[in-house]
Amino acid sequence: MAALLGAQIARAGPMEVISPQADAVSITIYRDLFALITETRTVDLPEGPVTLSFDGVVETLLPASAVVTDLGRTPEERNFDHDVLSPNNLLTKSIGKSVTITRTLPGSGRVVQTRAVILAANDQGITLRTETGNEALHCSGIPERLMFDDIPHDLRATPRLSIHLPAGKAGKRTVRLSYLAHGFAWKSDYVARLAPAGNRMDLTGWITLHNYTQAGFRGAQVQVVAGKLHLVSTEQGGSSLLGDSDDLSDWNLNETREAALEDLRQKLEPEDPGLQLFSGCHAVPVPATLEGRPLDGAESLEEVIVTGFRGSLRASLQMKRDAMMAAREELGDYQLYRLPVATDLHARQTKQAVFLAKQRVKVDHYYSFAFDGRGSEDLESLTPESTIAFENQKSSGLGEPLPEGMMRVFESTGTGDLFMGEARMEDQPVNLPVELSVAMALGLGLEIDASEATRDELRNTGLDERTDIELRAFNAKSVPVTLEVLQYGGYRPNARISKSSQRVRRKYGDFVWRLRVPANGSKTLIYRFERPKDADSEPAK
Repeated sequence: MAALLGAQIARAGPMEVISPQADAVSITIYRDLFALITETRTVDLPEGPVTLSFDGVVETLLPASAVVTDLGRTPEERNFDHDVLSPNNLLTKSIGKSVTITRTLPGSGRVVQTRAVILAANDQGITLRTETGNEALHCSGIPERLMFDDIPHDLRATPRLSIHLPAGKAGKRTVRLSYLAHGFAWKSDYVARLAPAGNRMDLTGWITLHNYTQAGFRGAQVQVVAGKLHLVSTEQGGSSLLGDSDDLSDWNLNETREAALEDLRQKLEPEDPGLQLFSGCHAVPVPATLEGRPLDGAESLEEVIVTGFRGSLRASLQMKRDAMMAAREELGDYQLYRLPVATDLHARQTKQAVFLAKQRVKVDHYYSFAFDGRGSEDLESLTPESTIAFENQKSSGLGEPLPEGMMRVFESTGTGDLFMGEARMEDQPVNLPVELSVAMALGLGLEIDASEATRDELRNTGLDERTDIELRAFNAKSVPVTLEVLQYGGYRPNARISKSSQRVRRKYGDFVWRLRVPANGSKTLIYRFERPKDADSEPAK
């Protein structure tokens, strides 16, 4: 009898323990379209071999990234089952199986049911075999629907990660499951309100969180990480949907990220939903209670709004602005912003939270114009840019790392705030200056005359280059303005300004002048740019 019992247990295989949901969850979102999900779960393991299954994981989970700790045993095998129960999957997995067709006859309104076998199900339609022959669903011209006898065993309401464990000590354990999952993103946005005098601003920073997956989280600890990770593309077995980090530069990173995000949206919600568009192929509504027990989340079903990704985000997503301030923490070479309390992050939801609020930051508002001084702007009417600049220092009222994002600038007036313009700001560390051009000047124009010496004129002067510049600034505004003129070329060997009608200084290695242009007036700048010959340069011909 003992031998027979042992043989039966061997044929039955290891037991299965299912963890239906996490006790607690932490979500760390990176800007590269993925997040680190860390779940704490309580499981009761038997003494013998067991398959431990975690239900409710994110459908975009990267199986190779999953780590389970505090098991007390070494996993032998791991499986990720993500064929989710949906009309498409239910039909394709039921080919060859019997179903019941329910039809309502016109005229009498009598409901009849017929048994049938599913022969084919694809984006062209559904073909059935009934007792009267083969037919296509919904070709009868009368209302009809399919009823399935059972659900295929490999279809699940939510994705499942399973691991096989050998025998070990029995008892309850609190384990931690961590994994990477695509479909999460965040960005930072800034709102700057300039004081009427233009020398101070109130700066507010917003974190915008995006969850593009089907997974929802209740009471999650959410944080985001600012910084540039070194990643390998998914084609090479890595985690990056953007490609290898070594192939990305700062100037194309945002474009690459937007393109990868659009591809991800199409994968998570295809443009052609296929079989789901066939009328009558609907999921049956689930009652709010089952055997007297409320379903998980049923108490808030009325709050859920199902939207697609297409169209305007303003129209399809409810933006929640959370007035809580996210706390910043140092994380090695990165900055981590942690929401102070647990929050809900529902499926396909966008959520906002404040991470920066600084009042009366010192700012320099002026107009800027940069050119190369080689005569390419001769006799052209040129327009400077409205620029704001500030020192990212505590002495200026700031002194915080600023993640890259869009800054929108508003100007306070007697009748309210006016939108001046916007500019994208790259990652800005502490103690470095920030300059942003937010608009083209109105009522402020320039004219430039540049006279470049010929090679004959430079003979015996010891110069390789000499240019005389006359710049005229015209201000049609009713108030005086500050104009900063910058000429590229300071990086050239031995470059110098030999004479100038206004004081010149260096900025980032280039030459720069600050001009005060009077109201309804003009200002002229005259100078000479020279570059002596290098010691090994050839004589002028």
